[in-house]
Order: sequence, then C-alpha cells, then structure tokens
Amino acid sequence: MPFSLRLAALLLTSSASLASAQVGGSVAATLQQPALSAFKKAGNTLTGAAGTTVKLTPKGSFVESAAALLPGGDPHQAGRLLGALIGEDVEQDLVAYLKQPTVQYRLPLGLTVAVGAYDLKLQTRGKTLTMNVSLHQVTGFAAVPGTRVLGDPAAPIVIRMYSDLQCPYCQQAELDAMPTVVRSLQTQKDVRLEFHYIPLIKIHPNARPAAEAAVCAENQGQFWAFKDALFRRDDWQHSSAPQATFQAVAARLNLNAAAFRDCLTKHSGKAMVEAGLSEAENIEIQGTPTVFVNGYQVPDPDDAASYQAMIDFVRAK
Repeated sequence: MPFSLRLAALLLTSSASLASAQVGGSVAATLQQPALSAFKKAGNTLTGAAGTTVKLTPKGSFVESAAALLPGGDPHQAGRLLGALIGEDVEQDLVAYLKQPTVQYRLPLGLTVAVGAYDLKLQTRGKTLTMNVSLHQVTGFAAVPGTRVLGDPAAPIVIRMYSDLQCPYCQQAELDAMPTVVRSLQTQKDVRLEFHYIPLIKIHPNARPAAEAAVCAENQGQFWAFKDALFRRDDWQHSSAPQATFQAVAARLNLNAAAFRDCLTKHSGKAMVEAGLSEAENIEIQGTPTVFVNGYQVPDPDDAASYQAMIDFVRAK
C-alpha cells in the first residue's frame, strides 16, 4: 500500500477513538499533551524550542483547529505534534508520508489530506513546514422524510445516523448508545435525529431486504418501532427467508398486514433504499455505523457521551 494511502488509512482508523482527540476536544486536554509539555503558553500560542509554534483556535472551551509552524521542518517533530493534536501515535506514518517524492514535490504548493475526521493541510516554505489540523466537516447531505426524524424537524443541530440493519456494529450502537441519545432529545430541543439507509449488500445479504421492509413500516408511520425491533433480535439476520420475521414484527406493531406484504412483494421500498446508498457514495461513507453531528463525525457511535461531546462542540461559540 502506498504511504499516502497508509497515512489515510491510519487516520481513518484513528477516528474511531477520537474521544481522546485534542482538535475538537477541550483546550485543557490539549495543553496536557506530553508533546506540548515543554512549550510556553502566551494566549492561544504555544512556543517550543527553535521557534516551533502551535497556535490554537478556540471555540468556547474547545479547540476548533490548530496551526503548527516548524522552522526546521523536522518530520519527526511534526509527527509528534500531529499525534498530540489528534490523540493518536502517527509519528512514523507522517514521517514516511512526508518522504514520498510526490509529496515532496507538492509540499511547496501546499496539499490537503482529508481523511477520517480530519483535514490536514501541509506546506513548506524553504525549510519551514506548516501544518494545519481541523475536524473535517462533511456537506451534501440528502433530506430524509419526517417519518425518519425524531425531535423538532427544524432543529439546527442534526445527528445523522447512517446504518445497516444487519450490521453487528450498528446493532451494538443501537443497543448501547441510542436509547440515551433518543431520551436526550426530550430536553435538547435544538437537536434532531435522522436515520439514513445504507445496507452493505456485499457483506450483509439480508440488509437490503430489511431496509426495504423498514420502508414498508415507514409508509405506515412505524419506522422507529420496526427498526428497533429488528435490532433487538438476531434470528432474521442469516435466515434464507427473513421476510417471515419482517411480517411477524409488522403484525406485533399492528401494521396493515396486506399493505405491508404487498409493499414487500413489490419491493416498493427499493427506490428509497437506493437513494440512501447513492447519498452514502456521494459523501464517501466507508462503513457503518457512521454518525455525524452537523457534518462532524461522531468518534464512537457506541458511546452516548461521544454524541454529546460533538453536540457541545457544535454549540460552542
């Protein structure tokens, strides 16, 4: 794998543990990072040896972005500083990335690596290396019908859950985090929750039928109850005839049996599911569950506190 892709893959993997990340986290936590312990603080600027500086851009008590300037361009120091700013050990990967001939050629012009939850901008001027780190904000989200929205549909803070009904990691997030997240909507009136279909059909053969069945339940105003019921049981996930479970769940929810069965038979939910897959491709979602709060990726979809931390970051002034 080329080092550029290796760096991208590593940072993408590290986004799963962004609860420890400093950009997007608190200013206080950033200042406690060992790689910054010898730096002197003056306002929002940290100054180290040989004129190395790190300027933090605050957003309330959070770090919105950070700009590092390394007069000597030491790639190892750059890697250590990047690690301090994202909460991961990426020193060797960044060193290898910066040594690539194509990267060396591009650095004087400036280049941006958009991976996982971060935008990393790099540029050299002579021997000086500048490095800017910020949370990556995704745009281009598609609207979903009100049948898949909880909370005030006009709420300015939007939690967007991209999920596969057969995905075990999605199931874990639904069982561990979502009950708390949904309850919090009762008191956080400026937040709404959306569900977006993204069945990973290559690895989960029953994911598309489940998503289409959920659309059929959605047509009768029972999407959330139907989705919750499927995540609470495993018997359909590897069944050769999952429709039997879908119809049993529909019956317990008192859906119109004939209308639900007709919807399943005619694959009436196919277009809506295809629209979800198309949206996921457009915004380059790599797996499930993927969750965003106003375009910023939630670090740990299994942890309700991770959702709240990102909500607090978005709210910060």
